[in-house]
Amino acid sequence: MIRFAWRQFRLQVLVVSGLLVAVAVVLLITGPHMAHLFGELKNCKSKNDCSFLTTAIGTSNSDIDNFMTATNLVFPAIIGIFWGAPLFARELETGTYRLAWSQGVTRSKWIGCKLAVVGVASMVAAGLMGWMLTWWSSPIDTVNANRFGTQIYDTHYIVPIGYAAFAFAVGVAAGVLWRRTLPAMATTLVVFVAARITFAQKLRPDLLSPVKLVSKLSRAGGYGFEQTPNGLHFIVGAENLPNALVFNAVVKGKHGARVTSQWLQTNCPKLLIHVSPVGGRTGVGIKGNGAPKAFSECVDKIAANFHQVLTYQPASRFWPFQWIEGSIFLGAGVALCAFSYWWLRRRVA
Repeated sequence: MIRFAWRQFRLQVLVVSGLLVAVAVVLLITGPHMAHLFGELKNCKSKNDCSFLTTAIGTSNSDIDNFMTATNLVFPAIIGIFWGAPLFARELETGTYRLAWSQGVTRSKWIGCKLAVVGVASMVAAGLMGWMLTWWSSPIDTVNANRFGTQIYDTHYIVPIGYAAFAFAVGVAAGVLWRRTLPAMATTLVVFVAARITFAQKLRPDLLSPVKLVSKLSRAGGYGFEQTPNGLHFIVGAENLPNALVFNAVVKGKHGARVTSQWLQTNCPKLLIHVSPVGGRTGVGIKGNGAPKAFSECVDKIAANFHQVLTYQPASRFWPFQWIEGSIFLGAGVALCAFSYWWLRRRVA
């Protein structure tokens, strides 16, 4: 039965294997140059002249980096659409599953073998893709110090394996429910994208209790203003926390006061605040005679009366987050495969 499952599945395996080989060749050709630049960066620190190399690492092969990141972001979805969805839907749609069950192969063995062979292959393929990208882009990731960013967190290390398992299982479940290949493929794409976006934006920041940091405002923070539904608000660049996941940064004063447009008009009368459309969005500008000096004076008043509150996940939690999120998606994939197994055994005649 394993040999039969392989013969049915070999075209998809060959296509993905060809993609993995092509990616490996490109990365092996360009990777040594990246490693050389990173080695030079380590040596230049004693001379305090690393700015050129830092820029070179950040921009070297940037097109390849962007393409590979985009490829690895959609790779699990491709697994689910082209490996998971047709796995049973194609045979249910054409009725050929009845022939398989009449040839001495039990229903349980037919279902279990296909799920195991293709499911494990899905995780192996995603793991190889993620490992190659992790190896190649490690110099860029080290310089950028943004491991919780989507380009790194969602495409490197462990979580792509969990994503692939989940996407595959979603495709299988959609296939056994629809019994048609094309609707199952479309459903897989919608469900997988919705699950990934929801988890990243709503659930990931709170996988572990976040840390709060209260700090004084400094001119190096990068001040600015933004227009919100509640009026004009003062914003400041987050404190430098390399590789941390900062998901909330607010400026507060005593008793939770905010730097609103009313506060600015009262305390910074020399500034003329206006709102104007910029690039299709509402932008906020400061204008008036002596605006730079007035702005500087206003910033000093804000710094004296307000502080910044950061809510974040520290860099030390990167690996626990990877293991937790990867396990959640893997567990969800196993549950969906179990559901598909039960459905095919009990509900398909």
